[in-house]
Amino acid sequence: MDGYDNLVQTLDRFEQSLGTSHPLASVQALAKVSGYSPHHFSRLFASHTDLRLKEYLQARQLASLLHQALPEGRPFAELLACHGFEDYETFYRCCRRRYGKSPSVIRKQGLQEGVLQERIHPARKQETQPLSGEELELDGFLLCGLSFFIGPETRSFHTIWQHFSKHQHLIPSHPGDRASYQYSAWLEDAADGMSVLCSVPVEPGSEQNPLFTLRSIPPCRYVRFIHDQDVTSIPSTYQYIYGTYFAHSETQPLGNWEFQRYPTGEHQIEIYIPIRRQTPLPS
Repeated sequence: MDGYDNLVQTLDRFEQSLGTSHPLASVQALAKVSGYSPHHFSRLFASHTDLRLKEYLQARQLASLLHQALPEGRPFAELLACHGFEDYETFYRCCRRRYGKSPSVIRKQGLQEGVLQERIHPARKQETQPLSGEELELDGFLLCGLSFFIGPETRSFHTIWQHFSKHQHLIPSHPGDRASYQYSAWLEDAADGMSVLCSVPVEPGSEQNPLFTLRSIPPCRYVRFIHDQDVTSIPSTYQYIYGTYFAHSETQPLGNWEFQRYPTGEHQIEIYIPIRRQTPLPS
């Protein structure tokens, strides 16, 4: 089963769960079913729909609940839990944010046609111009740099790299690798932002200024992609990675982190996505 099939089956499971005693009503719950991390499943979803997964799930929860409550005149409180709402206050806020009306006003006035989120059926994207994706194993290594929190509204990393560049000379260079690295780790809820470490590799045991953060990268298997265009076009590379490469592959991304490597003197970016090791077939 490739990434696209996984996405479709997981969304089917989500729809089937609405209105039951165990709704799959969060990004984390769906990601667990899919086998992907919340971050990677969210990117797979977005690459096929141009929607944010968290917002779509909540919109479908509301639509499913209102479709059931309004025609039958059932109290909202009876349906909250089976549609994934923890309490009435959460449901109330979601209605206000989504429709600009309280649940009681919605019951009295109804909603305009087409306002409720319909179920989507992602279409399989056709292969686009191929981008090289090479699977490889890397030993563990140690990064040292400055850590930043990046919110979902951030569009450029230029400022944080400028700040790191002013302090980079304080880090003893690794004799075998003088590239710069951007290590990114997403929060459990992929929509809440990520932690970014602008860094360089250092030798284990070397003394470092307490200003800096150390990050140990474990031995892992990766898919490496080469982005050789302007850095401003890197979103299109990630669109290919999740919308085409992983969607047409049985290979699954692993965990909630990745890193980019910037070789010194070269105008390219190496993107490393950790992946699950394939389980050997029984002999």
